[in-house]
Amino acid sequence: MTELKVSEIFTSLQGEGPSAGTPCLFVRLALCNLRCAWCDTKYTWDFRAFRYEDEVRQEPAERVAERIRTAPERRVVITGGEPLLQQAALVQTLALVPPSIFVEIETNGTQMPADALLARVDQWNVSPKLSNAGDPERLRLKHDVLAVLRDSGRAYLKLVIANERDLAEADALTRELGWPKSHVLFMPEANSRAELESRSPMVAAACKSRGVRFSSRLQLTLFDGRRGV
Repeated sequence: MTELKVSEIFTSLQGEGPSAGTPCLFVRLALCNLRCAWCDTKYTWDFRAFRYEDEVRQEPAERVAERIRTAPERRVVITGGEPLLQQAALVQTLALVPPSIFVEIETNGTQMPADALLARVDQWNVSPKLSNAGDPERLRLKHDVLAVLRDSGRAYLKLVIANERDLAEADALTRELGWPKSHVLFMPEANSRAELESRSPMVAAACKSRGVRFSSRLQLTLFDGRRGV
């Protein structure tokens, strides 16, 4: 039986991106191939700071699909970690989910999606990491993967911004990728409500001047980063 390594499953409002504010079922998968310095879900991959046995459980694909099918929310957000590290099991899971359920996947854009996954997912929230994340460029930017996601027509580019240097880097990456502005979002780097409030005006002004979208982080505004709410 195919299994997924699951960190948590819970219902909430989508906090980020183009569908922010929408009620969703969140399926947060464990494991990640990057080590972002400001990551707010390190419990999915940093098993020096967190106990794997406490944070990860093996769930049969059929059971996860059943949770998705029976949830009152008709939208599921599959996130992580990096969910595409488990995409073989994810393909099998989503094959059991009816097309009437809207599927979003949050990804760092480094893992090439399988054809079946590319066809099934309704919305890709793609967040390639800038140098502020700390990983070397060869690990965090995969232009061939980003091009495939861009060309799906169902992918939004979501870039994390803390300062003017990040803005310059985001501008260069957006131009290089040729991502349509209508599907580009800048989001403040923040791990608390206070950080979000501090950085939002600068990022919002940058979005206005560039004609791209602003993404806040409702999970910080509403819950100040508490898990599973």
